[in-house]
Amino acid sequence: MRTLAWRGVRNNLGRYVATLVAIITGVGFFTATTFVSDRVISSLEGDVDQQYGNVDAAVVLADSTADLSGDPGKDLKLSARQADRITSVPGVDGSAGLLTAPVAFPPRRGHPSAKAATGRLWIDDAELNPLELTSGRAPKGAGEVAVDRGLAESVDLKVGSRVKVATLAGAFDATVVGVTKFGSADALDQDGTVSVPAAAAFDWLNSGQREYQALYLRGSVDQAQLEREIKPLTPEGYTAQTGEQFLTDQRESTGAIGRYLKQALQAFALLALFVGAFVIYNTFSVIVAQRLRELAVLAAIGATPKQIKRSLRLEGLIIGLLGSALGVVAGLVLTFVLIAVLKAVGVELPGSGIKVGLAPVVQGILLGTVITFLSVNIPARRAAKTEPIEALRISAVDATSFSRRRKITAAVLVVLGAGGLVAGGSWAAIGFGALLLFVGVIVAGPFIALGGARLARPLMKPFGLEGRLAVDNVARNPGRTATTANALLIGVFLVTLVTAAGTSVKDFAVGELKKLQSADFIITSEGGSIDPQLQADFKRIDGVKAITPFRRETVTIDGKVARLSSGDIPAIQKVADLEFARGSAADLQPGTIAVTEADGGPRLGARVRVTDSTGKSQTLRVSALLAPTIDAQQIGALTAEPTFAGLVGRTAPTVAFLDVDSGAQTKTKDAIEARADQRPDITAEEGNVTGQLVSSIFDFVINAVNGLLGMSVIVALIGIINTLSLSILERRRELGLLRVVGMLDGRVQRMVRLESLVIAGLGTFAGIALGLFSAWALIFSIDRIAEADIGFSLPIGQTLLVLVLGLGLGLLAALIPARRSTRLDVLEAIQAT
Repeated sequence: MRTLAWRGVRNNLGRYVATLVAIITGVGFFTATTFVSDRVISSLEGDVDQQYGNVDAAVVLADSTADLSGDPGKDLKLSARQADRITSVPGVDGSAGLLTAPVAFPPRRGHPSAKAATGRLWIDDAELNPLELTSGRAPKGAGEVAVDRGLAESVDLKVGSRVKVATLAGAFDATVVGVTKFGSADALDQDGTVSVPAAAAFDWLNSGQREYQALYLRGSVDQAQLEREIKPLTPEGYTAQTGEQFLTDQRESTGAIGRYLKQALQAFALLALFVGAFVIYNTFSVIVAQRLRELAVLAAIGATPKQIKRSLRLEGLIIGLLGSALGVVAGLVLTFVLIAVLKAVGVELPGSGIKVGLAPVVQGILLGTVITFLSVNIPARRAAKTEPIEALRISAVDATSFSRRRKITAAVLVVLGAGGLVAGGSWAAIGFGALLLFVGVIVAGPFIALGGARLARPLMKPFGLEGRLAVDNVARNPGRTATTANALLIGVFLVTLVTAAGTSVKDFAVGELKKLQSADFIITSEGGSIDPQLQADFKRIDGVKAITPFRRETVTIDGKVARLSSGDIPAIQKVADLEFARGSAADLQPGTIAVTEADGGPRLGARVRVTDSTGKSQTLRVSALLAPTIDAQQIGALTAEPTFAGLVGRTAPTVAFLDVDSGAQTKTKDAIEARADQRPDITAEEGNVTGQLVSSIFDFVINAVNGLLGMSVIVALIGIINTLSLSILERRRELGLLRVVGMLDGRVQRMVRLESLVIAGLGTFAGIALGLFSAWALIFSIDRIAEADIGFSLPIGQTLLVLVLGLGLGLLAALIPARRSTRLDVLEAIQAT
């Protein structure tokens, strides 16, 4: 049987080509995503080890809950006094304070500018400094900087270059004294790294205040002991960790993106393999049907059903191993192509090179082989059950009638699935209902093919004889037609489901966010200030009615990181959506505070302890509650100016709300952003940026998912080509007779193209119908269970695009089979068996 199986593969290799392509495509995509993801994960985790490998203890921000406008904890800093107390603990041999802020190089004649480089405090401790000097020396005095290798190349800098550096405190003349790198990468930061010595860093990067965002320690004692020693000295909002724990957390957070990416991409690759299983199953079904006479002869001369079945399974195993091995090779090639394409469009993946591990290779080969082997089993069993005399008489065409049991099973599955999807009492029941519905549609595939052929008959009438024959060819073999169309149905169903459900949720979320009013623009300074000159520049912009600055600092309220603001409250209320849920602005007297109303938050009249970054604390009474609006998230807690000054000092404004003329947002936006771009610390955002962000995220996710699902559609396209090619091989005599009686080659080819169009139409229409119904039922169930009011948004444009693409794929798939249909000489064709 092994010899017979090998000869069966060798003699039918032409018929197996499309099967090999389906396996290679699916396995290639799977291994390529694994190789790329492993490179990203390995690089990110390796960068963490290099950056923090010598840290024995760390004082970092405690976990804080990010709100709609970002995490307020990013602005919290350790004061110099707190840092000195921690570094003076016995056993601390070295320390590194983290301080970063945006810097830029203003344009020079003939040289582009670096708009968003990251300025970093240079770490003098060589063991804790992740940067390496490639030339020059470390920056020491004020006015000296080191730049990363990539930045030096892009801005045309070298050791000894004189340059002007735009910082939070203004523009300064500097001399490049060193060029750095980070491991094998040019820079530690995505947009470039500019290292500034302590002599200038606090003035340039932190408005003259000696503070740190985090503190890393190197010690001569046990890490656990060092953590215990520094823990009592750690201020509110921060936490002390051992170096090992800190390194683990950093690996987890940085590698998590790569791991999630890997899981998501592999899920789509598995889907492509699943769709490929339909192609493989269909191919073997057709090949077995065409070889029934051959198998009957084997049975007649003594081969048992078990041997025949084993022989066909061995064929599937050989094809699976061969296709999977080629798929792994294709995946490796695809990986380099993908990296090159991403690099060409400006997306540089972390890391370098490709590490071909044993695990992805074995996984790819096993998955492809197992799926192929399982796909062969049904055709093999069917062939083994066929009696030799019956097989010698029958033609290689499937029956057009199906058992009553199949009809009942399909009907029950569809009804139960639809009912569970619409009326399920839990998410598990809804998911199970969706699965039953999907399986029911697959089981009902032959009936859908017959019904679709009847509906297509009037549409094919204008094409005359070719159209009628095309419909007849689809209907004469509904089982094969259904299996072919199912591969396309799965891809179209998932694309439609994701698009319709995602669009509905997006429209609801954006609609709800748009109900929240906010200031027209929000101007924020990261580490600098909104000085009077900047305020005057914004106010001179045509269309700007008013600019209202206010002071904001990051503090802790009862140990939780929060924002504390103060300013002209009546003026803020004129330009921003600041509402008091309880109390009013008049209630904000010295010694009181207004906090945002929230479940579990402080109540009216409660006393809260507010602590600034230096550790200074005050206990304030909650005299008012703010309504949770977008602008309230920017403000955080609100207090009177004397209380604010007594707690954090008389600081300059760091945030401003901008009010523009009605309808002038579009005209003034460019001018506002252009002024903001002149300073690296200034960011200008539209007030309801959250709604726009949510909309763009949904659009990106929907498009990305649909793009990945397109892989399964490509496999389905291969299936249509395969089925039509095998069908033409099976019908060589029939096609030859049509040409003998006068049908021109062009009309024969048109018949094949119309047949492909009908099959693609069946898969596309059924997939769209199933996808739209499932999306509607899912939204309906969410509304019912979660008591939401999302509503169903029909994506008409996207649905029509999917329909056109599905039908277009059908015509595209017919190009090769149509040419093959008339390639054989007429006399040879009518003699074929």
